[in-house]
Amino acid sequence: MKSFFRFTAGEWAASALIGLLLLAGILFYFLYENNAVAHAGSAEYQELSYKFELEQQRLKDSMKAAHTKDYRITGLRNEKGTGLQGYTPRTGKDPSYRYDKSKAFSGDSLKKQPQKPQYAIVKVELNRADTSDIMRIPQFGSKRAQKIVEYRDKLGGFYSLAQLQEIYILQNINLEYVEKYFTADRRLIRKININQCDYKTLVSHPYFDSYLTKTILNYRQKNGPIRDMSHLRDITHIYAELEEKLVWYVEF
Repeated sequence: MKSFFRFTAGEWAASALIGLLLLAGILFYFLYENNAVAHAGSAEYQELSYKFELEQQRLKDSMKAAHTKDYRITGLRNEKGTGLQGYTPRTGKDPSYRYDKSKAFSGDSLKKQPQKPQYAIVKVELNRADTSDIMRIPQFGSKRAQKIVEYRDKLGGFYSLAQLQEIYILQNINLEYVEKYFTADRRLIRKININQCDYKTLVSHPYFDSYLTKTILNYRQKNGPIRDMSHLRDITHIYAELEEKLVWYVEF
């Protein structure tokens, strides 16, 4: 066995060279084959992609042609398909066809939808209405109607529809809805003569409490009549919001 592998230096060099050549041949074979397969796969993919794009373009062109033909037949668009025209189609299988613009949108071809009659809303005047008048309005039942009439009688009438929110069961009412169905005629407000009324009449009004009523009566007893609204403000020191309300209900 020893004698079999006892090569000279030249024999060893020759053996190494032969081994390198064999290894190079094997590597070249595999690299070349793989590259050829990859190149073939890429070429095949490109060919399939190209065929697919051609097919998509063909379908797109056919759909466009069918769409244009449909509009030409109906006569609803011009040749470019950009607007309504009295378009006469090109000569085809039926040259006798012509688009009649006068009949395309005539009254015979369009059926009119029946319209519901419009009724004007007859508003309820709150300073004159009774409970039955108020109850005709949606969302206003007997209880609400009764409270409105009671509060109106205590006030002497409404000067603003916003006063309805001063009633407990109507404090969240939508004012836009109220304004749609009600009005308040200020000319019908019943006023109180501040220099002639007694304690019971004055204190029963929603805007006069016991303290304010006694202040007014005591001043009248000691100093005489109250001249006007500014005089009443100086005597009682009422705040501005209350004064804006009282101006509609007192007279001197």
